[in-house]
Amino acid sequence: EKARCCSYHISYQRQLSSIIRELIRIGVSNKQPADLPTMLPNSDSRYRKDGGSNNANRNKVLFCCAALALSLASIKLSGTNRFLGISNAAAEDDLIKAETFSFDLTDEENDIKDTTPLFDSSFAEYLKKGLSWYVANAGNKHFFYPDSNFHKTWPKADIPYWTKKRFPLNKYITPGKQTCFMHVGKAGGSTIGCLLGFSLHCDTNNQTVTSLLAATTAHATHRCVHDCSDEAAYHLFVVRDPLARALSAFNYGKQKLLEKNSTSKGWVRDKELIFDCEFASLNDLAERGLVKDSHNATEECRVRAKKALLGTETSLIHWYYNYQYYYEMVSPDANIVVIRNEHIVDDWNAVETLLGGAADLTKESLPVNNQYEKKPEEVYLSDAAKVVLCETLCNEIQVYKTILKRAQNINKEQYIQSMQELVTSCPKEAMEESCADDMPDISLKVEKAKGELIY
Repeated sequence: EKARCCSYHISYQRQLSSIIRELIRIGVSNKQPADLPTMLPNSDSRYRKDGGSNNANRNKVLFCCAALALSLASIKLSGTNRFLGISNAAAEDDLIKAETFSFDLTDEENDIKDTTPLFDSSFAEYLKKGLSWYVANAGNKHFFYPDSNFHKTWPKADIPYWTKKRFPLNKYITPGKQTCFMHVGKAGGSTIGCLLGFSLHCDTNNQTVTSLLAATTAHATHRCVHDCSDEAAYHLFVVRDPLARALSAFNYGKQKLLEKNSTSKGWVRDKELIFDCEFASLNDLAERGLVKDSHNATEECRVRAKKALLGTETSLIHWYYNYQYYYEMVSPDANIVVIRNEHIVDDWNAVETLLGGAADLTKESLPVNNQYEKKPEEVYLSDAAKVVLCETLCNEIQVYKTILKRAQNINKEQYIQSMQELVTSCPKEAMEESCADDMPDISLKVEKAKGELIY
């Protein structure tokens, strides 16, 4: 709540950093929250959006932001604990750098947003009425949609069952009016896919939401199955904090290993990474396989761990097919829309409105699919593990940020909101725009999925 309060007053950034630095200097225990507003300058006009003077409003916001500053300053700046990349030796320098740092979209990034509805209201109601009938009466039928890009690329291959939808495509929804679903694994895509009417991991009940987005989302790309067309009006990404997605993908892969034995190349690669290297958890993989100068894993396992997390080796399917892969599968001028896992209802409604529909999805209507109960050790990440995981995922985090920047339905405030949330998991990478390592070259992976690679 404190962070939300401050997010609407970005001009406080410099003052907040000054407070934190001063608190570190004098010792947090010497100051009480009520004293902190006095540490900010007396310039009323800076504390209101309209630039006016309102002492009551100013004091309320000052207290809110000062309390946030106190909370941040209470973080122990030792070992691998980090706030905005702070280490003991460089705490002062890093805080000075943070004074002028601001999460924001440039004017150029913001100008690409086109909020003109794709459909008029009468056509939107016509589509929703037809979809409502099918959801209520079609039973357990499933439909393959025409104009499949996958079938054009691989005419002799069978398209997977999960690409079917629970209702036919309206004849007026031509390729240029369609939305294509970029199903990023372990980001909440199964929930969204079920709402859109795809088969996926949905239970026997039809979970389709009567909406314009469901009615016009025709095809999907998931892992090596690329059924999206460059003609699509929008490409819909479901995204999630990159560190949280990496954790979920590891646990998912390990669970699949435990459920069955196989001789497939993917299963063997996963076994080599998790069982043969004895990485019992993502925390274990990070501390033993990624931390520099760690001698608790063989060199082969250390190389294997890093390549897997970078998506350059086919260990763990949802690490291999990562944000970079899905982003490079769409054309540079594609219109992107995003549903953030942390804000599903708000973002779904924003996309629905962008199409010309009504913002009427509620939290109560969301299904939960493809989940299992996690053990405490499966979700635990030490500070040291977080640091090295974030460093390794740095390029993936930059792609995640780029997807959010390009999203037609994400405004400046929402982008800032996601960056503030990213700070809690990977603060240094949230601030930075570049990484120590070059972006991996995955051109062969992309060309193969698109059918462009000649053997």
